[in-house]
Amino acid sequence: MRWLQTAWQEVLDALYPPRCAACAQVGYKYWCADCLSRVSYIAPPVCTKCGTPIDPEGFCPSCPTHPLLLEAVRAAAHYEGAVKDAIHRLKYAAKPAVAPALAQLLIQAWHSALSEPLHAAQGVIPIPIHRERERERGFNQSVLLARHFCHAVGLSLWDDVLVRAVYRQPQVGLNAAQRAQNVKDAFRVVRSEEIASKSVLLMDDVWTTGSTLNEAARALLQVGAAHVFALTVAHESLRG
Repeated sequence: MRWLQTAWQEVLDALYPPRCAACAQVGYKYWCADCLSRVSYIAPPVCTKCGTPIDPEGFCPSCPTHPLLLEAVRAAAHYEGAVKDAIHRLKYAAKPAVAPALAQLLIQAWHSALSEPLHAAQGVIPIPIHRERERERGFNQSVLLARHFCHAVGLSLWDDVLVRAVYRQPQVGLNAAQRAQNVKDAFRVVRSEEIASKSVLLMDDVWTTGSTLNEAARALLQVGAAHVFALTVAHESLRG
């Protein structure tokens, strides 16, 4: 019944036309040409541990002051331009239709040479948000991203393993020390048998200081995860 699927898709496109993820211009599945030109991809050289872009001498500005429990972290793009606009539409304008475009960036990053250290992962855990915040927003953006990603690359999706046990203020606007304190003991593993002795890939929208991902990794490692990696859509530099 391929003709029926095609007809139904045409009806959906007429009712809900595809839009550019960043500027919302009608007629583009993911990005319009102008916004695609404003996507700033992460390129070598990067720190082999945290994925932060580094100078040719190889000095990482982040790892000495923000040590990680994660084995390796990578991001697809810089948190600027069209990517920043799209993430804001997803999270703050409640536009879940933006998620597939951002997930495509994750998929591209996964298939790049920079992400080879992450390929030991056996499944994906999206960073949870507290149930109150999810109720307000209507969805968890990291779950949406992870669903599209896992479907494309063939990894298991473990979206019921980790929960956000404590409601805290958003990380936006906090410095590095405040971010670390704000997420301390925020996560709880509810299905430890699912990830015991497994290699796990955490997924989130933005990597800033790594406090959120690092605290999630701590909770997973404490219950027996073998290794924890992370992949995010964007990387934002924050000092202090």
